[in-house]
Amino acid sequence: MNAYPSLWQAGKKYSWMKLRNGSFKDYVPNHYNLGYLLVNYGREKYGIDFWEKVTRDASAFKGLFYPFQKAIKKYAGVEYETFRNQAFAYYKAKIPLAKPETMTSNIFRVNQKVLTSYSFPYALEKGFLLYQQNATNRRPTFFIRDSIGGTYPLRIRDISIDEQFSYRNGKLVYAAYENDPRWLWRDYSVIKVLDINSGRQKTITHRSKYFTPDISASGAKIAAVQIATDGKSELHILDAANGEVKARIRSVDVSLFTDPKFITEDSLVTAVRLTDGKMALATVSLTSGAVVRLTPPSFNVVGYPSVDHNKVYFTASYGGNDDLFAINLGDTVIYRVSRGPLGRYFVNAAEGKLTWSVFTADGYQLQQKAIDELSFVPVPYEVVANTSLYSPVSHSGEIESIVPGNLSLRQFPVSPYRKGTRLFNFHSWRPYYEDPEFTFSLYGENVLNTLQTQVYYLYNENEKTHAAGASMVYGGWFPYISLGAQYTFDRSQSLNANSTKVRHWNQLDTRVGLSIPLTWTKGKMNNGFNAGTNFVYRQDFYKNDSIGDRKFSYLHHYITWQQQVEMATQHIYPRLGYSLTGEYRYGLGTYKTWQSFGRVRIYLPGFLPNHSLVVDGAFQETDTVYALFGSRMPYSRGYNAAYFSRMWRASFNYHFPLFYPDWGFGNILYFQRIRANGFYDMTRVFSNNKRLSADQRSVGGEIFFDTKWWNQYELSFGVRMSYLLDRDFFTGQSRTPIWEFIMPVSIIPR
Repeated sequence: MNAYPSLWQAGKKYSWMKLRNGSFKDYVPNHYNLGYLLVNYGREKYGIDFWEKVTRDASAFKGLFYPFQKAIKKYAGVEYETFRNQAFAYYKAKIPLAKPETMTSNIFRVNQKVLTSYSFPYALEKGFLLYQQNATNRRPTFFIRDSIGGTYPLRIRDISIDEQFSYRNGKLVYAAYENDPRWLWRDYSVIKVLDINSGRQKTITHRSKYFTPDISASGAKIAAVQIATDGKSELHILDAANGEVKARIRSVDVSLFTDPKFITEDSLVTAVRLTDGKMALATVSLTSGAVVRLTPPSFNVVGYPSVDHNKVYFTASYGGNDDLFAINLGDTVIYRVSRGPLGRYFVNAAEGKLTWSVFTADGYQLQQKAIDELSFVPVPYEVVANTSLYSPVSHSGEIESIVPGNLSLRQFPVSPYRKGTRLFNFHSWRPYYEDPEFTFSLYGENVLNTLQTQVYYLYNENEKTHAAGASMVYGGWFPYISLGAQYTFDRSQSLNANSTKVRHWNQLDTRVGLSIPLTWTKGKMNNGFNAGTNFVYRQDFYKNDSIGDRKFSYLHHYITWQQQVEMATQHIYPRLGYSLTGEYRYGLGTYKTWQSFGRVRIYLPGFLPNHSLVVDGAFQETDTVYALFGSRMPYSRGYNAAYFSRMWRASFNYHFPLFYPDWGFGNILYFQRIRANGFYDMTRVFSNNKRLSADQRSVGGEIFFDTKWWNQYELSFGVRMSYLLDRDFFTGQSRTPIWEFIMPVSIIPR
C-alpha cells in the first residue's frame, strides 16, 4: 500500500490518464494498485454488489459511448470523475501526510531526470557500499560507492525475476532466470556467484528453482529457498563451489521459507509463512533441522532479515506500516527502529551502520545511520500479534455473499478435459509492420496452449498487393506442424523489359510445414532460434490471358537466429543484439525457379543510454527465367520498390527519444513518448546478366508516436520524410523529399 501514499506524500498530482496508462519517465503505480483502491472504495461506499451491477451494465454496452463511466454514474449517483476524486480523498484522510521522520538524509541525491532506485545495500570496509541500481534508462547493475561518494559499476546483472542478492567477504550471490527452450513456460532460477575482486562469475546450479540465496561468512555454503513444481518449499544448503546439495530442511508447519540469512556456519534466520497464512521470523539449525520461531506469528508481513552481533534487523508491517524492527537472538522483545509513512526495506547491518532503502515516488532511496545513534523502542505484544490496515478489504466477512455455501465443503466433479475444447479461441488482434509487409491479424489459442490460429490481412508495399489468409500451428508434437492458406489479389508482372503489356493474376498459396522454434533466456541474453520447411502448392488465376491458369508447387526452407540483451523501460531497441534470417524457395516439377533471401540486423548502443544505433542489411536474388516468387526485399525508404534479379541493401538508423509528454485526452488517446530516427538507406540493384547496376539511396528522418488507445492498447505510428538521392525507376523523381505516414507497427506490450 505504499504506491499512492508515496505520490501524495511527494505532492505529485498526475492526471487521471497518466495514472491509467503509466509513464516512461516517472513512477506510476500499476493497474493493481489503482484497481484495489477504486474497487475497495466502491464496495465500502455503495455495497458489496456495486461492482457486479456496474460491470454487468458496462459489458453489455448500456450507453454506447463510455458505458463503464455511465454505469458508475447510474449506481453511485455521481459522475465518474467525482467518484474517483472521492475515492482518493477517502484514502488520503486515513493516511498522515506528515514529512517522514528524519532519521538521516538520503545517501544519493534524488535523480530528477531519470527515475532511479537503489536497493539491497551492503556496507563494506573503509566506508564503501555495495548496492543494486535500477534506472528507467539502464539495465539492473551492481554498483560500488567509495567513501568520498564516487560510484563504479561492478557488473550488469544477469536477467532475473528475483531481485534480491546477498554479499559476504568478496562474494556476491543471486538467483538468475532461465527457461526451457522447448517449453517456454517451464522456467528455472539458478544460482550465480560473483567474485567482486576478480569480476568472475560462475553458475553453480542448473535447471533449479532457487530463490533469495545467502552466502556464509566463510564463503563455503549457500542457503537458498527451493520451490518445487508442486509448490512445496524447502531450505537447501549448497556447496558454494559446485552447487551440490548438502542438506534439505523442511517443516510441516511452514508453507514457505524466504530470505534466509546465516547467523553462523551452522544456523540461519529466515522468514516463514505458516500453513495458516501467518508469518514470523524463525531460526534454523543446519545440524538438527529444527525450525524455532523467533517472533510471534501474525498476519503482518515479515521479511528481509539482517544479522549483526547477535541481533536480527528486519522489515515488518507491525502497526500498519512497513518499518524496521530488531530482536536479540534468544530474546522475545521486539524493538521498533524506524517510524514513517512509507516503507523501509532491504536493511543491512554491518560496519557499525544500518543501511536500508526507503520507498518514495522517486524510486527506492538509500539511507544510512550509525547503529549507536538509533532509538530502540519496545513494541507491545498486541501490536505484533494484531493486524492493522488503513485500507482493509471491504466486506471481507461477507465472502459467502459472493460465493455461497461453505467453501471447505464444496465438491466439484472431475472429468477428462477434451483436447478439442475451443480450438479456435480468438483472443487478440493487432496490426504489425515489418518492411515491406503490413499485416492486421486476429489471433487465437486453445485453452491447452497446443494450437495457435491466425486470420489476417496483408499488404505488400513492394508489389502493391493485398492478401487474406489463415494459418494454424500445432505445438503438441515436436517439430511443430503448421497449415496455412493465403489468397493474393491482383498481382502483376511485365512480360518483358521492353514491353508495356502487363499480366495480372490472383494467386492462392496453400502450405503444410514443419518447424523447430526454440526460445530461451540465459545470462544477459534472450535467445531465439527457428528453422523449418514448408511445402507450398500454388495456383495462379490469370485475368484476360490466353495461357490459362498455372499450377505448381515449391519448397520453402528458412532459418532464423537472434540474440539480444535485456531492455530497460526507456530503451527503444536493445543496447546490444543481432538477428539473422535466411530463406530459400525453389520450384518442383515444370517450373525450376528459385529465390534466396537473407537479412541481418545489428543493435548497438547510441551516445546516450536510451539511444539506439540499428544497422540493417538484406540480400535477395531470384531466377530470371520464371520470376514467380514475390519480392521480400526491404527497399530504400521513399522509393517505389522495384524487383530485380539481384538486390542488396544496407541501412543505418539512429533512434532517440524527443519527449515524454504523458498527456492524453478524452480517455481515448494517450501519448507516452515521441521519438525520432535519422536514417540512410542504400539499395543496389542488378540487371538480369548482373553486368549493370544502379543505386537507390535515400536519407531522411522519422517521428514516431508511442501511444495508448482507450487506456489499454499500445500503438506506435509515425511520419517519415525521405530525401531521394537517386532517380526513382517508376516516377523519375530524384533530389526531392517524399512524405509518408508510417502505419501502426505493433500493439502488443513489450
